Amino acid sequence: MSATNPDATLTQQLRALETVPDSYIVVSPELVILAASNAYLADTLKQREELVGRYLFDAFPDNPVAPQAHAVRNWRASLKHVIATGQPHQMALQHYDVLDPERPGHFVERHWKPRNTPVFNAQGQLHYIIHSSVNVTQEVQARQAQDREQEALLAAERERQQLSQLVLHAPAAMCLLQGPGLVYGLVNPSYQQLFPDRVLLGKPLLEALPEFQGSTVWERLQQVYRTGQTNQDQEVPVTLARTADSKPEQHYFNHTFQARYNAQQQVDGVYVFAFDVSEQVQARQQVQALNQQLTRVNADLDSFVYMAAHDLRAPINNLAVLMQVLGEELTDRPGMATNPLLEMMQEAVTRFQRTLGQLSEMLPLHQAPDSTATPVELAAVVADVRQDLRPALQQTGASWWWITPPVRWSLCPPRACAPCFTICSAMPSNTTIPPGSRWYT
Repeated sequence: MSATNPDATLTQQLRALETVPDSYIVVSPELVILAASNAYLADTLKQREELVGRYLFDAFPDNPVAPQAHAVRNWRASLKHVIATGQPHQMALQHYDVLDPERPGHFVERHWKPRNTPVFNAQGQLHYIIHSSVNVTQEVQARQAQDREQEALLAAERERQQLSQLVLHAPAAMCLLQGPGLVYGLVNPSYQQLFPDRVLLGKPLLEALPEFQGSTVWERLQQVYRTGQTNQDQEVPVTLARTADSKPEQHYFNHTFQARYNAQQQVDGVYVFAFDVSEQVQARQQVQALNQQLTRVNADLDSFVYMAAHDLRAPINNLAVLMQVLGEELTDRPGMATNPLLEMMQEAVTRFQRTLGQLSEMLPLHQAPDSTATPVELAAVVADVRQDLRPALQQTGASWWWITPPVRWSLCPPRACAPCFTICSAMPSNTTIPPGSRWYT
């Protein structure tokens, strides 16, 4: 009987491994590739002649863009363990990418469940190592996709929670109306406070608030749901009954109606953001009403000033003529000295005429004020008024005290100075000054 050739036997064994349905590669104790199954070649995108006879890690290098996988290091450590112990070693799930034959320098993602099994000869020496691996790339990628989807869902839920907290604590009235019936799906406290005793959540808008039937608000909400176009309005009047037993009241809102879209990019709801601006609108309306009233008062005042200036002008002019004639007659009489009282009367008439003239100037000044201002020395104005009041002060024994103001100059439109001076001077001269009184300016 002839002796068996060990090399021929090994060759026969390796060829037998090439056709097994499982994914195998055979390496020598020196980590040189001896054989590979057809299934392994398909999984690693290799040809047999690319592998047989090559050093294992020259044929299967690390992917430089996935250094965290430590593919070569882990496989080498497992083989060393098998060589040292002579025991099979089941490796953990490995991320080990393979070269892409269609794109040199690029890799194709692969995940494996590998096992290294030693094979010994008749003398008990390590003959070779069978590296079997199960390609689980699709399962790993599917699980990773599920993990990413789950993470995305968790992130979306966190964002939803954050949005819900923002909506709940927002100072604006906010709600979400869902579906074509505009059912309340979300109501924040500010919105609920508009209707404290109404149940809103889960109810269609018109069922919860029937007073909105046919209103502008309802029509615009439906328009936003139909078209998806955002609607914004300012100071919209809305009649609301806050409670079921209360009377409807007029309110004003700034609001925004914005469509919400589902995954199919179809409108499935409307967000409502509203601010109650009733106090601001009502305050402005009150100011407008007061301005209108003030306008009427000013018109009445203008009429009064006009009538006073024109109706009194003729009597005062007649009085001035009479005073002039009286003065001439008294002067023509021999031995008749000039009467101081007559002089004071003539000065008063002159001042009255000046007042009427300047009152007439007040009308165009009030209707078309001159915006050009010039500096006016207050001390000079006060001195003129004091001089005008001097006879009355002497007659009554009153005192005048001048207190220097911190600002000695004032800006005044030129046409306003004379009328203001006239009013200041005329007022005390027409007023009874108690004897011994003091005036402070």
